[in-house]
Amino acid sequence: MASQMRSAEALVRRALVEPGVLDRIQADPVRALQELAAEVVKDIPPSPPLENDVWIYRVVVGIIGFVALIAVVGAIYLALETGAAGEVKVPALLTAIGSGAVGALAGLLAPVSYRSYGR
Repeated sequence: MASQMRSAEALVRRALVEPGVLDRIQADPVRALQELAAEVVKDIPPSPPLENDVWIYRVVVGIIGFVALIAVVGAIYLALETGAAGEVKVPALLTAIGSGAVGALAGLLAPVSYRSYGR
């Protein structure tokens, strides 16, 4: 829906700014608007895959969530393996992978305001 709004805005902008476009629209509105719409849609870049393909987003969130879960389970397993007698030594790599996965999930699942991008 965002690309439809952008294309409508671009169509109006082109009709108002480019010389001769309003004359063409007044002479033959249907044909001129169809041609103008085709030009505008062709000039607008395609939307990012995350707006069109929800499965990419679901797979990425699932994999990152799985990695975070495995890191937490691995840390708990290592802590239980040493028991109360010894010192718990969770590898720094496991901590880094787990915190990186949690940070990536937070970044993917946080709401994005498109107003901050100038739209």
